[in-house]
Amino acid sequence: MKQKWLVTLLSVILVSSLVLAACGKDTATESEKGAEAADTVTLNLYTWINEENGSWEKTIAAYEEANPGVKINVNALVENMDARDYLKKLDLLAASGDKLDLIMFSSSEDLAKRIPAGMVDPLNDYLNNEGVNAEEIYNMGVTPADANGTYYALPMKYNTYLIMMNKDHLDEAGLSVPTDWTWDDYKAYAKQLTTDQRYGSYLHTWSTIYDTLKLFSKGEDNLLIKADGSSNMADPAVEASLQLRYELERVDQSSEPYANIISQKLNYRQQFFTEKASMVPIPSYMVTEWGGFAPEFTIAWAPWPKDKADDTQYRFASSDMIALGKNSEHKEEAYKFMRWMSTEGMLVQNKAIPAWKQTDVKEALNNLVATTANPNAVDIESLAYVLESGEETKQFLPAGYMTEVYNAYKAEVEKYLLGEQELDATMTNAADAVQKVIERNK
Repeated sequence: MKQKWLVTLLSVILVSSLVLAACGKDTATESEKGAEAADTVTLNLYTWINEENGSWEKTIAAYEEANPGVKINVNALVENMDARDYLKKLDLLAASGDKLDLIMFSSSEDLAKRIPAGMVDPLNDYLNNEGVNAEEIYNMGVTPADANGTYYALPMKYNTYLIMMNKDHLDEAGLSVPTDWTWDDYKAYAKQLTTDQRYGSYLHTWSTIYDTLKLFSKGEDNLLIKADGSSNMADPAVEASLQLRYELERVDQSSEPYANIISQKLNYRQQFFTEKASMVPIPSYMVTEWGGFAPEFTIAWAPWPKDKADDTQYRFASSDMIALGKNSEHKEEAYKFMRWMSTEGMLVQNKAIPAWKQTDVKEALNNLVATTANPNAVDIESLAYVLESGEETKQFLPAGYMTEVYNAYKAEVEKYLLGEQELDATMTNAADAVQKVIERNK
């Protein structure tokens, strides 16, 4: 009996020991997990670019694998890819005191608006501590410093302004892909490309591009306001741009009339990919952003036309950019991610042409084009030539009210394009309207 009782007691002790050991192991594991979580730095990235267009999952996974202890949360604040809607939500988050580690902007104007509000941190100290010169690493013209030489963002996507062309239409008309041409040449091409079924040219509704075409042929002062905040309306290129558009649409009838564009709500993608227009001036995001179309023709690319044949060829571009949140609690880690995302990360993401100067342009283009609905449709040679030719324009961080300036300009320009107002009156009224916007914002 005593022996049986002893066996039972030993069994209880053994089971209890095993349970305690298991509990101890679980407790240790949980402690380790807690310590690991405490050591992990979590950064929040804010953007308007969704997963489909950003490939964030694979991009962030690549960074986290190479940087254990850092977790990146991508917050796409809108699903419709509308940067305006995104900014509204971003401003609300900032106003409520949310910690914004990494912030993306689609234009330097959007960035400039938020510098006085204290949303973003200057980058010069971080760049200096790293011992790098931003101008040597990036095409920084698209993300310029302010008047004091302070940088507030790093460029990601590099959108070169170029002419997108239907090469089949060029071949049919006996025209070569231009490598050095003027706006007079563009007009001549548009005439020869126009048939009963299509226009040779299409100019969309955006005043920021299509009502100031010749400003982008210059090496600087490409906007309606100069770097010193004064009006640029007296620049002859402004009036010449309006005259160019008017002649294409209403005199030569070689470009879709503005009246048709607004009344029929035409879209530049639809007009080009359905072969109703042979040429469209556009930034290079159109290399891949086809909006569901799969062209059966070859797309060629030409440099932005010059004003005169002996002028220097300039290359104007815009960019998506990434900034460091001023109230981030992990600024060093956030800066490190910014540098990766704006360089190697752009190649991993494989969604756009990077502003990183070390990019092998042809290799990047081949990888990008391979993701399209019809890779064979893109003429890589002409595209690579455009992206690597010409001198980068000298840009500046624009006024935060630039949208208001262009809206005032557009109100007068539209009357001219519709035949409701003469050019002289349009220029006088537009100059007055732009000056009033400047005065209101002083």
